[in-house]
Amino acid sequence: METEHTERAHRAIHTATVDNTDPRAPRRNIAKDIVSSSRRLRQRVAVSVGLCIGLLALVIVFE
Repeated sequence: METEHTERAHRAIHTATVDNTDPRAPRRNIAKDIVSSSRRLRQRVAVSVGLCIGLLALVIVFE
């Protein structure tokens, strides 16, 4: 069985969303800013908890 490919006019592919923003405008990376700020906050909390545990251990040892 030979199948023949018929030449049909293909419609142009349209994307679901088209970016109509001005390429010169500053981009707003709100999600990236939130993720980076939460990452920094977690690092600060981890450092402060580590310092507190270390100081508590020193107090217990020297008593």
